[in-house]
Amino acid sequence: MAEKTYGRGQVEWALWRSFGRAHFNTEDVPQIFRTRIKRLLEIDRDIDLSDAEVPLEADYAFAPPPSVESGDVAYRAVDAFCLAIALDLLDAGFKQAEVVFLMRYLRAELQKRFPKLLAAPSLTSRQSYRAQDYPDLPSYEQGGRRYADRRLFVILQKVELTEIVPRPLPGRHAKPIILEPVFCEGVEALTEALHDVMPTRRRAVTVLEVAATAQAVWEFLAAAPIIRRGRPKS
Repeated sequence: MAEKTYGRGQVEWALWRSFGRAHFNTEDVPQIFRTRIKRLLEIDRDIDLSDAEVPLEADYAFAPPPSVESGDVAYRAVDAFCLAIALDLLDAGFKQAEVVFLMRYLRAELQKRFPKLLAAPSLTSRQSYRAQDYPDLPSYEQGGRRYADRRLFVILQKVELTEIVPRPLPGRHAKPIILEPVFCEGVEALTEALHDVMPTRRRAVTVLEVAATAQAVWEFLAAAPIIRRGRPKS
């Protein structure tokens, strides 16, 4: 069976709803939000990263450009998920080109983990689930009880002050260095990783939780109305 795909308008609608599910009661997607997505897609298709020191994991961070025949891109759920993570990175202060660069590396790992992230228990319900009901998941302790932990954290480390690197790469002094991302399944693994990294190796990192994002995007894509290009309202 072919994997279900979605139009650009549906993806924009689902992403907006996933970001504002607890704050907004509007069906309309703000134009500035659409523009942010459009710009990320354009950079992903146009940027030349062939000189990257480490081979890139994916040809595109989000989705390849449309074919000449169709003129439109059919987005998969995982494409929308990757766009959601990219928007989180923008919100965290990363520049657009840095976001695309990072997502080219993260794409393969996120795509591999995506189906598992959608499995129970739900993170969007904001409920706690007993650890014994999900023995294959990591857990955390709260109030003397153990609870299942579906969360997946990603630790990102960007070095802006490249002059502090012991052996900076030739010709790269003006560009930030982004260290290899660290994936942590559950908050206890995150705590252990941060304990190892901070403060002896890094004093500042960026932490993203991506499992709840995957579930929210999936749920809103399922409810997304058909939206024709040029007609943002549902």
